[in-house]
Amino acid sequence: MRRNGFTLIELLVVIAIIAILAAILFPVFAQARAKARQTQCLSNMRQIGTAVQMYLNDYDEGYPFTMAIINGIPSTVNYWAVHNYQAALEPYIKMDRGLRNKQNIWWDPSDPDRSVPAMWGSFTDNGFFTGMPRRLAEVTRPTSTIYAILRGDPWTQITGVTPPNPLPVNNPNDPFWVSEFFDMCLDPWAETTDVNHPYHWSKGRAQPPCSLFPNAANCGDWDEQIAKTRYQGGTAALYADGHAKHVRFSQTYRAIDDNQWSINL
Repeated sequence: MRRNGFTLIELLVVIAIIAILAAILFPVFAQARAKARQTQCLSNMRQIGTAVQMYLNDYDEGYPFTMAIINGIPSTVNYWAVHNYQAALEPYIKMDRGLRNKQNIWWDPSDPDRSVPAMWGSFTDNGFFTGMPRRLAEVTRPTSTIYAILRGDPWTQITGVTPPNPLPVNNPNDPFWVSEFFDMCLDPWAETTDVNHPYHWSKGRAQPPCSLFPNAANCGDWDEQIAKTRYQGGTAALYADGHAKHVRFSQTYRAIDDNQWSINL
C-alpha cells in the first residue's frame, strides 16, 4: 500500500537544510541591507555637497557657517545656529530641515539617534569651513579636504546632554537650546586665543587626533564626535568639491602635513 506524506526523518532533513540555507543567506541579506543604507547615506551627503556648491555660487564663494568668533575663539553652539545653517541650504534642497523632517537628506538611514527628540541630523561639519567665515579661495585642496563626516552616537552620551521631556518649546531661554547638544561642527584646532599657537584656528591646520597620535605634541580629541566604523569598518565623508565616499578615519589623518582636515596644506 502506497503511503502519502513525509516520514519524521525526511521532515527533519528538510528542516535542517532550510536552517543551513538561512544561516548562509541571512548574513548576506544583512550585508546587502547595510550596503543599501550606505549608498543612501553617500547619496544624501552628495546632495548636501551640491547644495553647498550652489550656495557658494550665490554668495560670492562664502560658506554658510554655524559659529561666530567670540572672545577670540569660534563658538556659539545653539539650536538657532543649526536652524540657520540648514535654512541657508534649504532653497537648494527643498526637503525642510533635519530638525523637522527626519526622513530627508540630512540623515543617515543607519543613524541610531534619528528618533532622539530635537536631533538635527547625522552629519557634522569640519569647523574650518563652517565654524568661521570662510571663502572657497582659502581652501587649497577642495577635492581632498573633508567638509562633513558622519556624526558619532549615542549623541546624548558624547555631549552629556539629554533632551528634556517634554521639550521646552515655549521657553526659548531654556539652557537646553544653547547646549552642546546642538554642536554640529567639529573643532580640529586648539582652544586658545594665542595666535602664535601652531593650531590656532586662524592657521587652518588640524591638530593630530590623540586617538591616532597619542604621543604627539598638542594632539586633540576633536575626533570623538565622529562615527568612525558604522559602515564596513569605516565611515562616510563629504569633500569640499561636493563628492562623497567611504573612508577609514585613520586614512584621513596620516600626518600633520598629510591629512584631509587642514584647509591650507
